[in-house]
Amino acid sequence: MFILENPYVSKLLLETAEKNQFEVLDNSVAREYDYNLNFVNDCCDKIYSNSENSINWVLENMLNSNTARLINICKNKFEFRKALKSVFPKFFFTEIAFDNLDKVDISSFPEQFIIKPSVGFLSMGVHKVSSHSQWENVVEQLKSEAENFASNFPEAVLSSSSFIAEEIIKGDEFAVDAYYDENGKPVILNIFQHPFVSEDDVSDRAYISSKEIIEANLEQFEKVLTDIGNTLGMKNFPIHIEIIKGDEIVPVEINPMRFAGWCTTDLAYYAYGINIYEYFQNNLKPDWSKIQGGKIYYFAMAETPQGIQKDKIIFDYDALEKSFSKILDFRKINYLEKPLFAVIFGEAQDMDEINRILQLEMNDFISTRLCEQEPSQALS
Repeated sequence: MFILENPYVSKLLLETAEKNQFEVLDNSVAREYDYNLNFVNDCCDKIYSNSENSINWVLENMLNSNTARLINICKNKFEFRKALKSVFPKFFFTEIAFDNLDKVDISSFPEQFIIKPSVGFLSMGVHKVSSHSQWENVVEQLKSEAENFASNFPEAVLSSSSFIAEEIIKGDEFAVDAYYDENGKPVILNIFQHPFVSEDDVSDRAYISSKEIIEANLEQFEKVLTDIGNTLGMKNFPIHIEIIKGDEIVPVEINPMRFAGWCTTDLAYYAYGINIYEYFQNNLKPDWSKIQGGKIYYFAMAETPQGIQKDKIIFDYDALEKSFSKILDFRKINYLEKPLFAVIFGEAQDMDEINRILQLEMNDFISTRLCEQEPSQALS
C-alpha cells in the first residue's frame, strides 16, 4: 500500500500508482490529485510513503505491527543507536533532555561532536560542535530553533523534547534508498553521495549519483544493511539511510517507510530509468552492470532563506534554471507554503558544476514584490 502525504507528491509517483493501480490509502492528500487511483482503507504489512507525515496514521492504525516497531526505533535517534550498539560497539552517543542543555557536563564528550534532535527531519536542529568552548552558543541556537519545530512538523517527525550528542564520524557522507524484501534481504535502489561546501556545512543542498559511486560502494553498503536488517528484524520495509564511509562504515540515521524525501528519490528514474516505486512494490532488483558510466547526476534543493517575508517577494525561476547546464526535471515548489523554491534534477558536466550549485545564494534570485502584484504571481 502507498500512503501519499504532504509536503510533496511527485507526478512520477502519481502516474506510477495510477498506471499500475497500486493500492493507495484513501486520505485527503491523495484525493487532492486528479488521478484514477486505486483507493483502499485497509492496512497491510508492506507500506511505502513519500513522506514521514504519514507516521502518525501508521502508528495509530498499526499499533502492534512490526512496521510500527521499526518506525519507533528509526525515528528516535537515541533508540536507534541503542538498538545497534552490538553492531557498532565503539560509537559514542548520549541523550540530553531539552531542559538539561544548560546543565549537562560535556567534559567527557569528544572535543568535536554533533548535537541534533532525537526525533528530527532534514537538517533542522543539527549542529556541529567544533570545540567545547562553542557549547554555550550552540545551546542558545537550539533554544531559538526549538520554538519553530512544533509549527512545522508533527511531533512524531520532529521533536525538541530531547537531543542526541554523538561523535563525529569522519569520512564521506552517502545516502541510500533501499528496501528489505519479505526474507529480510536488502535491495539497494540508489546510492547518493552528499557533497559539502566546507567542514561546517550540514545542509542538504545537493546529492550526486553515478555508476562509479554505486559500483564503488554497493558491496560494502549491502553488507552494512544486512547487519542492520538482521539486528532490527527488517522485512518488507523501505528505508532511506544516511551513511558515513571513512576508516569504517557507520550509519548516521535511518528514515523509515520512505526513500529520499520530497520525492527526490525520483533521481534514479531520470538517471538510470529505475522506477523505484515499481521496484519496491514488485520486488525487483536493479542490474547495476547495465547502467551507463561517466556521468554525474544530482538533485538540488533551492531552499527559502530564513527570515524572509515570503508574500513580499518574487523568485526568479528563469534565472535559477540558467544556473544549471542540463536539467532533467525542474519542479517549482509553492514557497509561500513550503521551505523550498524548487527541486532540480540534472546531469552535471563535472564536479566543478556541483561545487557551483552548492554555493548558489538563493537571495540572488529574490526581488521585492511590487505592491499591485498578488503573491500568487510569484509562482507563475
